Amino acid sequence: MKKHIIIAVSIFCGSVAAFGQDIHFSQYNETPSLVNPALTGSAYVMRAALIYKDQWGSVTVPYRTYGASYEMKFKASNWEKADPFRTKSYKKAFSRLAGGLAFFSDKAGDGGMGTNLVNLSLASFIKTGDLSTLSVGLQGGIIQKSINFNKLVFSNQYNGTGYDKTPAVGEDYSSHSFITPDVSAGLLWRYEKEEESIGENNQLTANLGVAMFHINKPSQKFILNGNDKLYSKINAHGSLLLGIPHSSVALAPSFFFSFQGRQKELLTGMMVKYYLKHDSKYTGYIKRSSVGLGVYYRNRDAVIINMLLEMGQYAIGFSYDLNTSGLATVSTLRGGPEVTIRFNSGNRFLFQKR
Repeated sequence: MKKHIIIAVSIFCGSVAAFGQDIHFSQYNETPSLVNPALTGSAYVMRAALIYKDQWGSVTVPYRTYGASYEMKFKASNWEKADPFRTKSYKKAFSRLAGGLAFFSDKAGDGGMGTNLVNLSLASFIKTGDLSTLSVGLQGGIIQKSINFNKLVFSNQYNGTGYDKTPAVGEDYSSHSFITPDVSAGLLWRYEKEEESIGENNQLTANLGVAMFHINKPSQKFILNGNDKLYSKINAHGSLLLGIPHSSVALAPSFFFSFQGRQKELLTGMMVKYYLKHDSKYTGYIKRSSVGLGVYYRNRDAVIINMLLEMGQYAIGFSYDLNTSGLATVSTLRGGPEVTIRFNSGNRFLFQKR
């Protein structure tokens, strides 16, 4: 009986959190549009990704979340003519604008609480030094939420011995779904120092940013005459890629902090990358490949084991949440798996395909 009470309370708390908290993933570095609009186009000329998460299958009806994203700099080439009168005189280009489109969908619990999110991001870059930039990002989109009220259970439907679905629940539902606009913005500082020569592995990349989501506080209107607002959300994040010189190893620590109303989330950890192959410095034909293994911790919730295989312009990531919260009593540590697939343009070397 105690075990069933724990399950019921946990599912209820999870449903409340799902209503008041945004879609989020354990591999937060692979979902830039959910972290900061200013990340759009900051790392690659072009980037496309798919992601899928399955959670709480060991406890209740699984919470399933998936998404797709695409982003690119509007000036695709990394080189431009240095002298209009000379045919083979080039200099490194600086792209000042980038755009992105992303879609995410989430289905949570017995009530089928569904969230669909479509957002369009735009980022502009300002040089702050030879190796650093400041980017400003804006994001606009729509949020669509739905729920199946017929699958919900209320306290007055318990007759003392069991569940009876015949009594009226006494709730006034305005709609099973609604759509609302959404506005977000962010800032990002980025520092990028590339390898000085092939295989030297002395690169250094750093990101530090802050963003505000749901600036317009969109309404949530499942209940008739309801006037609930979606809390604005503040994200702070940072990451580092530090190559250990004259080795095949790089360290990639990162953190992500978010608070939205009474909901707070802190994720921090580090990935160790081992390079199997280095880039070709001048032709661009040979792309860097690496294997990464990381461990992250979501405060008072889960330990996350993450593996990432990067093969030139392609990457496959897999992570698993080991639940450490109070729900671990019934979940037996099983949070859920997450898979991501990414394709991005090559690094910025002299040779580039059209």
